[in-house]
Amino acid sequence: MKKALVVLLATAAGLAAQASGTTGSTAPKTRTKAATKSTAAPQPLTIPADAVKNAEGSYNWTDKQGKKWIYVNSPFGVIRSEAQATSAPTASSLDGVKAFDEGDKVRFEKASPFGPIKWEKNKTDLNDDERGIVNSQTASQNAKQD
Repeated sequence: MKKALVVLLATAAGLAAQASGTTGSTAPKTRTKAATKSTAAPQPLTIPADAVKNAEGSYNWTDKQGKKWIYVNSPFGVIRSEAQATSAPTASSLDGVKAFDEGDKVRFEKASPFGPIKWEKNKTDLNDDERGIVNSQTASQNAKQD
């Protein structure tokens, strides 16, 4: 009973303080010059006119300092990111890949924690690493048959 009474009184005191705090000073607040100045909104990012368009829809551009940038149109506007050096897949990234010959195409499979990853490529489009996988697996299959 005492706890309920204490909570009720604390609530009433809080409401009374709130009501008296809102009436406060009636003197108008003055604005400073800095507060009245309108700050200019930043200009939206645009793709430079001399940027080179890529096949996937992004744009490459190099600034005056030689820094390379990638521009992408997104639903939220243009996004700019610094270009990172990318390397071709190495042999270590192709470890555990199985190749299956399917006529004009080769089907590749690789185990992953989320299940097998599968992709297909035409035999004419294989890179050196993929061609090496196909050749090594066909050679091992031929050795098993002998």
